[in-house]
Amino acid sequence: GISKTFGDLQALDDVDFEVRAGEVHCLAGENGSGKSTLIKIITGVYQPQKAELFELFGETVRSISPTGARNRGVSVIWQDLALFSHMSVRENICFDDMVGLKPKAVHYGEMDRKAHAVLERLGVPLELDMPLEALSIARRQIVAIARALMNDARLIFMDEPTASLSRSETDHLLDIVHKLSADGVAVVFVSHRLAEVLEIASRVTVLRDG
Repeated sequence: GISKTFGDLQALDDVDFEVRAGEVHCLAGENGSGKSTLIKIITGVYQPQKAELFELFGETVRSISPTGARNRGVSVIWQDLALFSHMSVRENICFDDMVGLKPKAVHYGEMDRKAHAVLERLGVPLELDMPLEALSIARRQIVAIARALMNDARLIFMDEPTASLSRSETDHLLDIVHKLSADGVAVVFVSHRLAEVLEIASRVTVLRDG
């Protein structure tokens, strides 16, 4: 079980959480229940208590960094999406592939090939030259998902992904989540909209007070 305290505040207390390959899993609970803390531990933003261990894809992990989590196939799409509005669709999708400890040459033809391939996997055509700021929130989410897949994501956390979407946009997103699931990618869907949760999730984990 994963535990985490901040000073005298117990954020998580012996939480057991399991996600299966290709599963759509809902993580539910009211604000302050510990959902974000749990995600941040699994993605390396926070560290669990010293004695805690957890397992990622068969590997026992005591401590992990955000880069280490990403390299192991764990991605998170927060509500703000963490994208670059002034950059193109192409550059946002391939961003993590372009940056590193050492400067590297940018090959736009290679970026186009990779971005096209991942968008084709999602079944969504997008103009690669389009600046992100010209896209709707729903389209920006697709770019964020594509960027996760560029990092060979095997587990994607989506934090309240439908909060700003219309019903038709939500249906389109759920279709994409089903495609990811069929492709073996596990998706953890954080949502307060119970109708959507029951529509898409095969299992639900509810947190309350950590």
